Amino acid sequence: MKHRLHQLAAVVAGLVLLFVGRAWSDALTNAAVEARMLEDLKYLASDECEGRGVLTQGLEKAAEHIANRFKEAGLKPANGDSYFQPFEISTGSRLVGGETANRLKLKGPLGQVITLDLGKHFNVLGFGHSGNVTAPIVFVGYGITAPEHQYDDYNGLDVTGKVVIVLRGVPRGSSPEAAVFPANDGQINRHARMDSKASNAEVRKAAAVIFVNDNATAAENKDGLRTFNETAMSFDPIGIPVVHVRRWLVNAMIRSESGQDLSAIERAIDRDLKPQSFPLDGWTAELETKIERSNRLVKNVIGVAEGSGPLAEETIVIGAHYDHLGRGERGSLAFGSRDIHYGADDNASGTTTLIELARRFGSQPDRKGRRIVFIAFTAEEKGLLGSRHYTNKPLFPLDKTVAMINLDMVGRLREDKVQIFGVGTSKDFGPMLDQLNGKHKFNMNKSLGTQLAGGSSDHESFNRKNIPTLFFFTGNHPQYHRPTDTWDLINVEGMRRIAELVEDITNILATAEKRPEFVRVTAPAPGPGRVTARGPRLGIMPAYSEDDTQEGLLLDGVSPGGPAEKAGLKAGDRITEINGKPIKNIQNYMTVMGGFKAGDKIELTVLREGKPVKITVVPE
Repeated sequence: MKHRLHQLAAVVAGLVLLFVGRAWSDALTNAAVEARMLEDLKYLASDECEGRGVLTQGLEKAAEHIANRFKEAGLKPANGDSYFQPFEISTGSRLVGGETANRLKLKGPLGQVITLDLGKHFNVLGFGHSGNVTAPIVFVGYGITAPEHQYDDYNGLDVTGKVVIVLRGVPRGSSPEAAVFPANDGQINRHARMDSKASNAEVRKAAAVIFVNDNATAAENKDGLRTFNETAMSFDPIGIPVVHVRRWLVNAMIRSESGQDLSAIERAIDRDLKPQSFPLDGWTAELETKIERSNRLVKNVIGVAEGSGPLAEETIVIGAHYDHLGRGERGSLAFGSRDIHYGADDNASGTTTLIELARRFGSQPDRKGRRIVFIAFTAEEKGLLGSRHYTNKPLFPLDKTVAMINLDMVGRLREDKVQIFGVGTSKDFGPMLDQLNGKHKFNMNKSLGTQLAGGSSDHESFNRKNIPTLFFFTGNHPQYHRPTDTWDLINVEGMRRIAELVEDITNILATAEKRPEFVRVTAPAPGPGRVTARGPRLGIMPAYSEDDTQEGLLLDGVSPGGPAEKAGLKAGDRITEINGKPIKNIQNYMTVMGGFKAGDKIELTVLREGKPVKITVVPE
């Protein structure tokens, strides 16, 4: 009996040692994984990578680092012998030619000639366009069309081919207690935005815009002029020249025509809330501007782990964007800061997790199942440009791409909470996640839809192409889009656990005989990848193509069951007019849509396969 007890004790001790040994081995393995993930994270979120903005050299260094890691992991280059898929994006604009190429001369009915000096009397604004204009001048007050307030500075005026003078600000803007166009959540009212006013002039076929400070602005900044650089836009600029002129110069013109000055006109508008617009008979403007748009070559980084067997020609994509905001590029919430925006969570965390997954699948020779394509997208912060470029020019057929998994901001796991979007894009996703979570023990917040309340990410580009998508996210935080999003705040253990979950998901998707069936999720939340117009909703999805140079608003798709789909609009249509008003870009679209209400009948002119088509749509 004693001998048997000794034997049993020895067996139990052996099992305990085996269990402890395995646990110790797992702990060592996990520590090694987290150490290599931390190394990648710290590099991508380092001073050397400069926040990985599209205007920095750090973006190039990050791309090279990712490509080298893909190669070390055993991934094959996806684009021939290259890991890069290059493309051009617009990065801004600059004024060229100085005073020689940027001129403004005002001529009056009595032979007056006023030649203005660039930088002293006027500035060219960066959201305008190059042009050479000689045309009559019309004063259009604040340049606002606001049907919701029964107010229209253009009422009764035809400004086609003319130069319009526009006051900055809004009526009663200096009287908060009587505000008609109040600020919203601390943001300037849309009717007060200079680009909105210029777009309103453009859709009314004006030839150019001359801005002048309203009385409150002039008093506040001593009649200062906005500069070219602070008004430059990297996308969708206004299609006509736009300048800003000193108030006293415009005052002289207004006084000679109407007998009253700008202050008196502003007081009259404030008092009655009625426009005071009129042509300046006999006055013309000779205006020339020269603006050069700049582009930059950027690149997605793409590696492949090939599969084998009957499913080898089908593809699963795992992606994460590696770009961020550099030293305070557009999108920064640290207004005016030029500090490095490190982007440790957004999205060095997702990129690091992508690299770790590449290691796991790149080291499996003769792996059975579908190929796995690993994509580090660029220019996500500029409007999902990298993923849209890939889905417009895929390196592997989209009709054989069965699923896409996106990792964006997965570095702040707290209380085991992970948010997974897109669960509704395939009926297979929910049960699969529930089954796997028995092993992984996350506190999963599963969303059927694909979008966050405040926006979207690169999976949306695939979702638009009818590909099932899952988007992993560990939540927002106060450091979002600020220089304080640093590596020391990242939960690397949480990233490793998410990598393990995604690894298991990928193994299932790669080997399942039946591909997941796509389900279109209706009524997604609005965000950067989807237009919420200034007015009623059509349900369109604009195509932000980096190489699209045609005028008009190109559609990438329409929302299922929305007004646009019901009216017959479809992907590939290009909206060129709304009720006869020209639509050159998304800014024009939003401006014109602001003049309608739900239930109005709207006639669109769209180019479809190069031919104009009239379509009537009733917005919601």
